[in-house]
Amino acid sequence: MTVWKCLQGALGVVGIVACTAHAHAASPWSVIGDPAHYVLDGGGDVQSERGASLTVYATPEADTRFGGGTAVIDATPYREKRVRLTGRISTQAVSDTAGIWLRADAASGRVAFANSERNPVTGNAADVVRQVEIYVPAVAERLLVGPLLIGKGRMSVRELRLEQAPPSPDDGVPPARIVEDAVRHVRAHALYADRIDWDRTQADIASRVQRVHTADAAYDLIRSLLAQLGDRHSGVLPPSDVRRSATEGVPSFVPRVEVRERVGIVAVPGFSGTEQAASLEFARDLATAIADRAASASCGWIVDLRGNSGGNMWPMLSGLHPLLGDATVGYMRDRDGRQNAWRIAPPGVTAPDLSAVPVVVVTGAKTASSGEAVAVAFRGRAHTRSMGQATMGVSTGNQLFPVPGGAALKLTTTRFVDRTGHAYGEPLAPDEEASEADAVARAVQSLAGCAG
Repeated sequence: MTVWKCLQGALGVVGIVACTAHAHAASPWSVIGDPAHYVLDGGGDVQSERGASLTVYATPEADTRFGGGTAVIDATPYREKRVRLTGRISTQAVSDTAGIWLRADAASGRVAFANSERNPVTGNAADVVRQVEIYVPAVAERLLVGPLLIGKGRMSVRELRLEQAPPSPDDGVPPARIVEDAVRHVRAHALYADRIDWDRTQADIASRVQRVHTADAAYDLIRSLLAQLGDRHSGVLPPSDVRRSATEGVPSFVPRVEVRERVGIVAVPGFSGTEQAASLEFARDLATAIADRAASASCGWIVDLRGNSGGNMWPMLSGLHPLLGDATVGYMRDRDGRQNAWRIAPPGVTAPDLSAVPVVVVTGAKTASSGEAVAVAFRGRAHTRSMGQATMGVSTGNQLFPVPGGAALKLTTTRFVDRTGHAYGEPLAPDEEASEADAVARAVQSLAGCAG
């Protein structure tokens, strides 16, 4: 008869109970989740070269429950090191999510955790590689690893292996130092720092930080602090994201420029990263595409920002220089009322001056952050209207503040201000409402038929 021992503790979801089966003492693998509705097959050693091969499937009665497997490993050889769990996942009719998870426990409970929920595998998939990493603090006593299936269907994972990973810059950095620096930056610079009851919050942080043993856990604590600001825009960038931002420059989609009925339409993507050469190339390509179609777009232009969720505003504004011209098109205003003007760098291409032609800016619910900055840059411009739906409402500027270990706070410090002096920080409502599906067509109709 199988005896079930239930372990209260999170798999990253509040209130989940992990139940460990001890039917086969020789097997390192046990079921987690709902044993009445999920079955675990297979086995193997995740520390071996071949790894483990496991299958998890839901019985017909399974609804919104979860199930999976776990192996428990002595953490001693991995203490103060970074470990990585990798596996090849295949799925059949998975209704929700399949993935892998990795946890470190001390005597006091969980001290580090990661799963692959940010890159879920669903539906039908074959041999999809997923990996997760954690830093194992010195207090860790055991590691727990395994597959996880949420909802109905079947998943299998093969070559599930645990191995030491290259160190991250924040490994071994005292988490209290990271939190201390973050608190200092938030108090000194956050746009809405006065929304926080600092006496109560700092007492709470001082209590909680004693149970924080890794940089990842410190970032979670900082995120809970940032949530109190209520700006919906601040965040934490781990070292890998900081490095990626500095060395990459990638649009969210290829900019699209076309002409319909003598109306130019430019769909401006978000742009992630600050790498100078990539940023300049993006701006030049966008400005060149506008210039190449300017003669055919004699009735005006549509700037389509419906798919622009933000990133680095400067390559976007530079690419739109033919339509914006050399004027000051906006400002950043901090909590003390200080303002910095937006200086648009021309991208260095030959383009006609289109700064006085009619423009309709189209926005939607996904237009956010730097996408909203582009919309603000057109507010107050002559012969300009807006159409579509209100934007997301994070029309604020962020600044990066390094913290120990190579991470950074992405901290909201300013509001966007248009050229007329109007300050934002909330959703930008269009001059004329239109469904996102119809907005571009209606904008074309409103501009088409001009005399020129």
